[in-house]
Amino acid sequence: MKIPNEILSIDPDNLNLDDKAKGLFILMLNYIEEMAQVILYQQNEIQKLKDEINRLKGQKGKPIISPNVPKKENDVFSPQKVSKKWKKRSKKDRIKIDRTEYRKVDRSTLPQDAKFKGYRQVTVQNIKLETDNVMFMIERFYSPSHNKTFEAKLPDWVDGEFGSDLKAFVHLQYYPCRVPEKKIWKILQEAGIVISQGHISNILTKNKKEKFSKEKDTIFEVGMKSSEYFHIDETGARHEGIRHYAHVICTALFSVFFITRRKNKETVKWILGIDSDEEFDKIMMSDDAKQFMFIAVLHALCWIHEIRHYIKMSPFITWHRQKLHEFLSEILKFYYCLKEYRDRPSEDQKAVLENQFDTLFSTKTGYGELDERIALTKKKKERLLVVLDHPEIPLHNNPAEIALREFVIKKKVSYGTKSEDGRIAWENMMTLLDTCRKNDVSFFEYVKDIFSGQYDMPRLADLIAQKASS
Repeated sequence: MKIPNEILSIDPDNLNLDDKAKGLFILMLNYIEEMAQVILYQQNEIQKLKDEINRLKGQKGKPIISPNVPKKENDVFSPQKVSKKWKKRSKKDRIKIDRTEYRKVDRSTLPQDAKFKGYRQVTVQNIKLETDNVMFMIERFYSPSHNKTFEAKLPDWVDGEFGSDLKAFVHLQYYPCRVPEKKIWKILQEAGIVISQGHISNILTKNKKEKFSKEKDTIFEVGMKSSEYFHIDETGARHEGIRHYAHVICTALFSVFFITRRKNKETVKWILGIDSDEEFDKIMMSDDAKQFMFIAVLHALCWIHEIRHYIKMSPFITWHRQKLHEFLSEILKFYYCLKEYRDRPSEDQKAVLENQFDTLFSTKTGYGELDERIALTKKKKERLLVVLDHPEIPLHNNPAEIALREFVIKKKVSYGTKSEDGRIAWENMMTLLDTCRKNDVSFFEYVKDIFSGQYDMPRLADLIAQKASS
């Protein structure tokens, strides 16, 4: 449907009309806008159905080609696009030197008056992908009087026929590097390791399963005790070929993952360990999904999610685009005022912001769809303004979205989990991966520490408790 430019560019505010005629004109524009949106939606749905019919016939659907058009003058913008100052870091002080090799000048090429002036340093980084296989010769003694054989003990890090470095390397490849199991098998083969694909699967899902599960449970317990609030979000997952859901609960110091069959309120309460008639005694930050209602005593909503409702609106009528642009600008101003309040809270400013919220979200623009969205936001006032009483909480749920991002990418690469051991492994390792990231801990070294049984590194749960207390 193509709307004539004469209609698209009409501005009722500049027409010489009385109030009744102007009201009818605005109503007409809203009707045209609504019909245009419905027609566009139906056209897209019809094309999808045509593509599906062609696919079932063994043919190809219509290719998706993004239009090469400039941005509209009145298009809205995102509040998250903030430029950050970046400064290049020196890497020399971060390079580990494994060996030093001295290069000598050929003395026969030097003139007689040449004097030694020391050395010039040149650092070359390199890596070796080679085996470190060990054959242990176990000393044995037999005692006829005891009718018993005595043997020397293997090192503590030996657990099966593969070492802790190899097992940690497999996890490094599979999780943060997102390499499929078959490709990991190929890498190890090239390095000279004799291993089956089934054994790689066992390393990923069964080896130290209980230890990793305990790590996850402890991180969750300590992390929740160490914070007055938490973020929560979920995304689709695939387990045993059936649709499941991946939930994340996190703060700035930890992330814990759960894969469940459902995403309803009962599931969320089960994850949090509360009864169906209880509410969790902490502040919960989430989007406006229904399953998060009545979960916590205080439920704070994400401002970025709320603003996104306005950003997603794409009106045809120029006057509507202008109204949307103007109103979104006012929302962003209010959002930045909330950010300033978090840094310097005061009772006077709190009252000002409450009044500003009521005024802003009582606005009538004349653009029907926008006015409906404004009214919906106003109904969420209590949850959107939790920050006024608790300025320690953030204004958005970005930590949860960022935590789930790695899971979403991993799901696209590996599709999903095929067994109960695999599901538990994904929960455990995704928890360790993101919690290591948040605490500047090497995922590879931490996993290797667990596989070796040494536990020389500080536990993540202890780091969380220490940072939270400080």
